[in-house]
Amino acid sequence: MINNIKKLIKNKEAQKQFIKYLLIGGSTAVFELMLYAFFRKVIRFDLTLSNVTAVAIATLLNFILNKGVAFKGSSNFFHSLILYIILFCLNTIFSTYAIALMVQYGVLDILAKLITMALITIWNFILYRKVIFK
Repeated sequence: MINNIKKLIKNKEAQKQFIKYLLIGGSTAVFELMLYAFFRKVIRFDLTLSNVTAVAIATLLNFILNKGVAFKGSSNFFHSLILYIILFCLNTIFSTYAIALMVQYGVLDILAKLITMALITIWNFILYRKVIFK
């Protein structure tokens, strides 16, 4: 895994992909937050419905943009989508438990969230590049 990361760091194409990946992730995160606020404040959905709807829409947009812009894979759309959803679910489970564990050991929850987000960002990029959008 460390060797793969070192190769990716030196690879110019991978560097460009990573920048696109980060821009897409950042913009869809902002979009998700805006959707959440819209559903909560304008449409007056309850908290859970607002969050689930915003996450679902932003996740779909993130998938489409990553497939079409950052990774431009020729992979089967539905195959990639299934793998993407599985990874999304695993990341959600991991982050939920990792944050809870770190908080239990005295780490501030926001710091624990940032640590898990950083880890997920790194391995998602590798998995998107090597598996999901290949």
